[in-house]
Amino acid sequence: MTATATATATATATATKAAIAPAPAPAPAPAPAPAPAPAAQPIVFDAAGGWCVGWYHPPAAPARGLAVVLCPPAGYEAICSYPTYVQLARSLAGAGFPVLRFDYRGTGDSAGDERDPGQLAGWLASIEAAVQQARQRSGAAGVALFGLRLGGTLAVTAAARLGGVDGLVLWAPCATGKAWTRELRASGSEVGNGELLAFGHAYTAETLQDLESLDATRPAARPAPVALVVTRDDLPAEGPLPRALRQVGCNVRIEHWPGYAAMVGEPRTGALDSATLASLQAWLRELPAAARRLPRDAAVPDAVRPARLMGAVREETWLLGPDRSLCGMFAEPAAAPADARRSDIGIVLLNVGGNHRVGPHRFYVTAARAMVAAGYRVLRLDVGGIGDSAPQPGKPWANLYDADSVADVRAAIDALAARGCREFILMGICSGSYLSFQSALADPRVHGVVLMNSRLLEWTPGHADDAWQDSMQQYAKSTDWYRRALLRPETWLRLLRGQLDVRLVGGRFLALAKARLRRLVPGASARAESLHGKMKRLCRRGTDVLMVVSDADDARDYMEFHFGPSGSRMRAHPNFRMVYVPQADHTFSRPGNQDFVVPLLLEHLATRPPRARPGLANELPPPPSADTAPVGARPTH
Repeated sequence: MTATATATATATATATKAAIAPAPAPAPAPAPAPAPAPAAQPIVFDAAGGWCVGWYHPPAAPARGLAVVLCPPAGYEAICSYPTYVQLARSLAGAGFPVLRFDYRGTGDSAGDERDPGQLAGWLASIEAAVQQARQRSGAAGVALFGLRLGGTLAVTAAARLGGVDGLVLWAPCATGKAWTRELRASGSEVGNGELLAFGHAYTAETLQDLESLDATRPAARPAPVALVVTRDDLPAEGPLPRALRQVGCNVRIEHWPGYAAMVGEPRTGALDSATLASLQAWLRELPAAARRLPRDAAVPDAVRPARLMGAVREETWLLGPDRSLCGMFAEPAAAPADARRSDIGIVLLNVGGNHRVGPHRFYVTAARAMVAAGYRVLRLDVGGIGDSAPQPGKPWANLYDADSVADVRAAIDALAARGCREFILMGICSGSYLSFQSALADPRVHGVVLMNSRLLEWTPGHADDAWQDSMQQYAKSTDWYRRALLRPETWLRLLRGQLDVRLVGGRFLALAKARLRRLVPGASARAESLHGKMKRLCRRGTDVLMVVSDADDARDYMEFHFGPSGSRMRAHPNFRMVYVPQADHTFSRPGNQDFVVPLLLEHLATRPPRARPGLANELPPPPSADTAPVGARPTH
């Protein structure tokens, strides 16, 4: 999570506590435990000259004749609210509603890029195509649209264009695109040619201009007969949209339900409580189309999930693991690469915190497609409990720094091996680097790791001597950054105004000093050196290690403490390298960060020495049978 995003989430949480307590949700009888709905189906459908990736959630019996299409917000809010959308889709499907959620063209897993022309038109066309898909796959005649923030604005606009929409659920909708872009400009920075970079997401001058012309208060026609508008729990005000919808003949109900602040904070887990989910289900059940029942054979099966091409890249959704509970997006070159060795290399990108497989500000998508265009195979994996992968039995959702997740990484390696890969490289930012390192220690098939901004590579909660764990859970900048900041007059002005967290910064310097002192005490350094020793063992095994460090990020302190500035404590191992990214934050969201890191990854992959390991074939599992191979591991056409 970026420092800016962290500040925004913190400010939102503070505002929430200070706000007037929201009115309680309506109190229908709590929803009964949902019937088990069939497993969600990954889908791909055409939209706006490209294709969109989504998930269709078939309804539990008895199936209702009202399909619900979930329209995501945009940018940082789309990443943060992804777990809530998964939670909401599962809940509604369990209540008998067919549900479809998806990524707009140019966002998430879908084709395209944020800088493509016609972004807004593509988003609206994506909603229209999603509505068509929901009706075709479910057999339902009725449809309702759900949208959070800008997703609500887009839902109103698309519904007015489509016609025939039965109802709208709009959670904290932005009345206009201009209001939303105003917020973007307040939190982002201009990077040239009128482009804006906000929380790592790029918005071109064309996209900004189109968004500023978007106005849900002036729909072309009545978007739906009824609408449910849920206000922000940190700012319980209706705004102008409900009044505008009433003026075009829409029956609008206003509710003040909790959950908004958590939905747009960090992407950790679903944020809606059972009472809110029950109230939402009750409102949807009131729509006339929901009273109709679908025949058991009405749903259209999704027997084939073809891969899609985007230039030189071929992508498809994989379901893998012993019970198909893990999800990943696999990509490979559309044609045989010029360097045949590259097609033997399988790369696994592992989740950053609670971010699903696209990574923060879609960085993993950008990096993966660049690596595939260079000839490599890449799997962006959701480990159990994150994104679309169910948690392991007995584990909660969004369970970070869990060594048991190594089993999920093994399943990913098995799937890549079944596809023909013979070398395996693990990559991840922050908690993704922790899991990369732990998996490499546990699985000798791992030939390389790329550890980016590692705040922790070992996790031993409750250990009395591990001051790093407590210290690194409070995000700050690197001590080097603070030392340089002391030379700037504005730093002292901020200090005098009380705008610096002196306790946090001082605590970080103190924790680092204590850790260094303990290492000097005879007999007390064994544990401090254990991580260093494990890294040396990994390098002696022949695993190459690239550590990528943002110069201003606090992960720098952690990595330099264990491995020395520029990796000096590992100089005896030529297969270990530490590289600094200038003017970078924790997730490389600042201008120019990705333009530095992606070529660095490609250069590292291209210069790795050829791997000729005796007995490598014995390290690989036998190819899985047709009954156990991951969905998507074999070509579908």
